Amino acid sequence: MKLIRTFEITSDEFYDYLESQLFEEISKTTKKNVRKNVIQSGYSYENKDARSKIVIDKYVRGQIYQSTVKSATSFVRVCYETQKTKEGLKISFEQFMSGDEKLPQKNVLYRTWHNWITFGRMSHVLYDMRDDIIKIRNGEKIIKGNMQPETHKQLKKFLTKKIEEQDQ
Repeated sequence: MKLIRTFEITSDEFYDYLESQLFEEISKTTKKNVRKNVIQSGYSYENKDARSKIVIDKYVRGQIYQSTVKSATSFVRVCYETQKTKEGLKISFEQFMSGDEKLPQKNVLYRTWHNWITFGRMSHVLYDMRDDIIKIRNGEKIIKGNMQPETHKQLKKFLTKKIEEQDQ
């Protein structure tokens, strides 16, 4: 599945963010500190906790990043291609998972549901990346992890109100 979005960020901001995420992931999974020149086509590392191998298939800073995550039972290929435009940075985000080739054989409701879920996740990834890049640009701290609903004030108010309405 392919998703294309244009954001008001620069190519350098995008690839700096992508590289920092890679450095963090490599450091966390391999317990090694790597240098910037390691991030290149052909580099691979193992995530022993996930029992997978990650290979950077293609990497040309400012143009493309493609990687494949392989495990004993499946693989996922992710590709970001970027292009500078008048409106900002155009990002083509493509993802392929093993098993997707069998999708046309499934019924229409399953395909629609699968595509909808995948599209939503991919869109969420791109917008989160953009939001993090803008926070970095503005000097804000990036908070990792998902916020629990009960700690989100507006959602807590809404849920409390709905529960009280149901109880009446």
